Amino acid sequence: MPDYWIKTVIAIPFLIAATAALLTMMVLMGGGERKGDPAKLRRAHKVFGYGFIVLLVPLAYFGLGFARAMGDGLSTRGILHVVLAEALIAVLILKWLIVKIFRGFLKGAPALGMALFALTLVIFFITAGFVFLGSLGG
Repeated sequence: MPDYWIKTVIAIPFLIAATAALLTMMVLMGGGERKGDPAKLRRAHKVFGYGFIVLLVPLAYFGLGFARAMGDGLSTRGILHVVLAEALIAVLILKWLIVKIFRGFLKGAPALGMALFALTLVIFFITAGFVFLGSLGG
């Protein structure tokens, strides 16, 4: 199985974990009537968040190998993917630091979580979406 298919197979649960983490926190923090136990929602958010990180590791490993192999020959889509992936990792580290160490900035964590989801969605669709469309066309 080619590396890009392995990355695509890993990227699907990666996107699911990102979506689930976002939705659990939106339900928890959203206005109006609360649905569910806040402690359970926080725990679910944490589980999905750590699942996101665990799935990010092999994706980054395969991505680094691909970027190393391509060298200066990366396509525009490839360069965009690399830059967005670097931004995703930077925002993830920043959010983790805020949640675990610099708790005075905790009110910024939801915005960083939404940025993580948006970056994940964009990276997924410029890469995995491209692979799916290519397989459908030929």
